[in-house]
Amino acid sequence: MPDTKLDFSPATAAATSLRVIAAAIVCASIYYASSIVITLICSIGIAFILDPGVQLLERFRLPRWLGALLMVLLTLGVLYLLVYLVYDRAVAFMDDLPKFAARIKQIIAHIQVTTTSIRQSTSTILPSSTEANVPSIRLEQESPWMQFLLRGIGSLYAFTVTVMFIPFLIFFMLTSKDHIWSATLNLFSLERRQAAEDVLHGIAKMVRGYVLGNLLVAAISAALITPVFAAVELRYALLMGPLAAFLSMIPYIGVALGLLPPLLIALVQYDHMEPFLTISLTVVIVHFLAVNLLTPKLVGHRVKLNALTVTIAMMFWGWLWGGIGLLLAVPLTAALKAVCDNVRPLKPYGQWMGEG
Repeated sequence: MPDTKLDFSPATAAATSLRVIAAAIVCASIYYASSIVITLICSIGIAFILDPGVQLLERFRLPRWLGALLMVLLTLGVLYLLVYLVYDRAVAFMDDLPKFAARIKQIIAHIQVTTTSIRQSTSTILPSSTEANVPSIRLEQESPWMQFLLRGIGSLYAFTVTVMFIPFLIFFMLTSKDHIWSATLNLFSLERRQAAEDVLHGIAKMVRGYVLGNLLVAAISAALITPVFAAVELRYALLMGPLAAFLSMIPYIGVALGLLPPLLIALVQYDHMEPFLTISLTVVIVHFLAVNLLTPKLVGHRVKLNALTVTIAMMFWGWLWGGIGLLLAVPLTAALKAVCDNVRPLKPYGQWMGEG
C-alpha cells in the first residue's frame, strides 16, 4: 500500500503557521482600514468600467488624459442627474420619516400589548412555578441595522471625505493605465507575467460584465415595479420602486431587502390587505423573472461561482464590512477565483469555488 502519512515536519508546521498568521494580518488590515480599502476597490472597479470609453475616445485622436477627464465628468454628470431626479422625493421622504417611525412604534406597541395580554391569559391557565418578578433594565443604543450598514465605512463623515477622492483616483488610474499595467506586470517573474496578464484581463472583463449587466437588470426591474407601486398609490413610488429593484439584486436575501422599504410604507399608509399582496407579488415575480431570464441573458456566466461559495462569501464579507460587504461579496470572490484559476498551486481552490 502507498504511504499516506501526513507531513507533520517542523518546516511544514512553520509554513502553515506563517500562512495562518499572514491571513489573519490581511483580514485585520482590511477590517480596520475598511474605508480606504473599499474606496480603492470601488475606484478600480469604476476605472475598469470606464476604460473602454476612454479607449474609444483615443480612436478619435483625443489625448488619453482628456478622454479620461471626459469620462469622469460624464459619470459625475449622470450621478448628478439621478440625484436631481430623486432629490425632492428623498427630502420629502426624510421629512416624513419621523411620522412613519411614530406610526410604526404605535403598531409595535399595540402588538406588544396584545402579546402581553395573551401571555397573562396563558399564565392564569398554566401558572408558572416561579412567581418572582425580576426587574428589567433597558439600555438605549444605536440601531443594530445602522451599525450593520456603517460597519464597513466607519462614520458617515469619514466615508464622505474618503469618497471625495474617488473621482481623482479614477482619473489618475485611467490616465496612467499603461504605466500602472506594465509596472504591475514587472512585479512578476518573466514566466509568470503572461498568467498575471490573463488574470488582470479576466478580472477587468468580469467586473465590466457583472456590474453593467446587473445595473441593466436592475433598471429593467425598476421599470416594471415602479408603475405597479404608482397604480396602488404607494407614497414615494418613484423612490421605492428603484430602491426595491436594486436591493432585490443582492443574492439570496435580495427579495426580503427589496420588500422591506415598500411594505413599511404600506404598513403606515394602508389598512387593508390588497396593496400588501400586490406589492409583495410584484417584487417577488419581477425578482423571479430577473434571476431566471434577465440575468442569464445580460450577465451570463461571467461569475462562475457555486451556490455554497456565494453563501460563504456573503457571510464573510457581510461580517467584515456590513452592508457594503454584501454588495461587494460576489465580485470580490469572483476576482479571487480568477486568481486561483491562473496560479497552478491554487487551481484546486478555484475548482472548489466554481460551478463544476
